[in-house]
Amino acid sequence: MLDSWTYDPHSPKTIDDIVGNNDIIQSTAGLIRENKASHLILVGPQGCGKSLFLRIVLANIPKLKIDCTANSGLRSVRDNIRNFARGSKTMDGKLRWIIFEHAEALTSDTQAFLRRMLETTSASTRIVFECRDAGAISEPILSRSSIITFAAPDSTDIVFELQRRTNYKLDISIVNKIVDYSYGNLRTALLNTLATLHCPDTHYGYGNELIRTLLDKRPLNGSDADWVQWAVDSESACKIAGVDLRDILRQGWKQNPLVASTCAQWSRLGGTSPRTLFFDCISALRLQKTNVSPE
Repeated sequence: MLDSWTYDPHSPKTIDDIVGNNDIIQSTAGLIRENKASHLILVGPQGCGKSLFLRIVLANIPKLKIDCTANSGLRSVRDNIRNFARGSKTMDGKLRWIIFEHAEALTSDTQAFLRRMLETTSASTRIVFECRDAGAISEPILSRSSIITFAAPDSTDIVFELQRRTNYKLDISIVNKIVDYSYGNLRTALLNTLATLHCPDTHYGYGNELIRTLLDKRPLNGSDADWVQWAVDSESACKIAGVDLRDILRQGWKQNPLVASTCAQWSRLGGTSPRTLFFDCISALRLQKTNVSPE
């Protein structure tokens, strides 16, 4: 909705306007326009531009889009998928595209159904799986598709985009703070920026003081039992205050691949609960003392 031209006149209108991943976007868009693209798997964190890229590059091409979080088994739409995939190319020879958003939510039997479709419909149809974690996609599908990896936009690019979207009406210090706590998620940063712009009395950064206090209490030289107690106390405090546990991990262990992997699994449909993911991540960080340490 935020990237709708009706609601936001500053939203990207061409692939050149998309923030970040310029080389990947240009090369992939070229393959799609020339009908040279294979089935695709777009992998990247939230808010990095995957959905926006597909919406722009496939704007005038026949497509079927399915949100897998609402229908992980695809039971009610399998006939629609089959009928669409069996269609012919357009009059000008363009391929048809089926987009599965949040494909990490797809069940194993559904992925088996789609694997067979990859083989039988490739003459006129391409399938793209959009997900945050390629590990949730089965090996047969991975081997039959091209994996395109999107990275989170650079903080400098996000700052520029937020200022452009708000006509430079927001103080740069506030924009920088929003970017710091968006962790590369441009969608979240844009939501917070627009909320702050239209509600100037908003106290942005709610919960940051609690997070800093909890991180200061980490038993850096303590035993495993001390860390368990710290994790339990921190989870309880965040629950009471309504603070996201991911902020504890992101601010306490910045740029850590283990933390990034844990956050990618956070909202997976039918997956592990956030509370368990938090405890498991803290435990894993403790086991990797030699190459993982708090910052």
